[in-house]
Amino acid sequence: MPKINGQSVKREITEKRIKGEGLAVMLSGFVRSCLALVRSRGELKLCLDCQSDFVREYISAAMMEQFKITAVEQKNSLHFADCEKLLVALKIFKPEDGFYQTQNIDGGYLTEHNAPYYARGVFLGCGSLSVPSAENPESTKSGGYHLEFSFTNEDLANEFRELLGVCGTSAHIMTRAEKSVVYVKDSESVSNCLVLIGASKTALELNNAVAAYSVKIDVNRRINCDIANMTRTTDAAVGVTDAIDLIDSVRGLDSLPPKLVEAADARKNYPDAPLSFIADQLGISKSGLKHRYDKIIEIAREISG
Repeated sequence: MPKINGQSVKREITEKRIKGEGLAVMLSGFVRSCLALVRSRGELKLCLDCQSDFVREYISAAMMEQFKITAVEQKNSLHFADCEKLLVALKIFKPEDGFYQTQNIDGGYLTEHNAPYYARGVFLGCGSLSVPSAENPESTKSGGYHLEFSFTNEDLANEFRELLGVCGTSAHIMTRAEKSVVYVKDSESVSNCLVLIGASKTALELNNAVAAYSVKIDVNRRINCDIANMTRTTDAAVGVTDAIDLIDSVRGLDSLPPKLVEAADARKNYPDAPLSFIADQLGISKSGLKHRYDKIIEIAREISG
């Protein structure tokens, strides 16, 4: 099964062709989630942390297609000059009294149709995903199913959590290392969120992984249950056998009532058999046989004082 993580989700997203307003909305979500504004020699520049080569190449090509602008590439980041006009075009900034003000994410983009494109861009900018491995169920102890969006801006994180809620995905917020992290935990919510951001293939792989993990857990549970049952059966058999041997050595089994002698002989003949098997051999109920063995153990305790 393919490895499922944040990088695989981002690759699936970048393989999809988006045009027109949907592309602009996706770029707006991406830029909001990972932008840094730097003033150099009196000029304001936009810097985007793309985290990986393929995301950087995808965003660079999308910027060229949508706005006919190019960026200076530095490692995994993109740098844009004259960025005010770009941020206005992305509806991140808005002109106000000769200045630029940050605009809320509901500034005209976030219709029901456009919200998934915006969430897609946000995941490319600051999203990550981790899932437990079916081969290693113990990995659930380190977090289990976890999809998150890590923002440096608390207001933006709160707005995005509300956006996910409107789209049918319940998310939570926590603070980690001075960042506001919007996260989704259970496998069903994670799968729904993956579908929302356009990663349907990964969502299907996740559902398959959940099924495989559930089978693994069920098999382990059954094995542990069988081992526990075998242990209890063995312990019970040893206890009864010791009691029978003690009575036989001190008083002789003939001192017991006929029904107890019958039960004692059956246990000696089948020392490792479960109660159900011996009960079938004697033609009595399992509870009836257990009562006889309890009586034998009680007599042995009286002998041992």
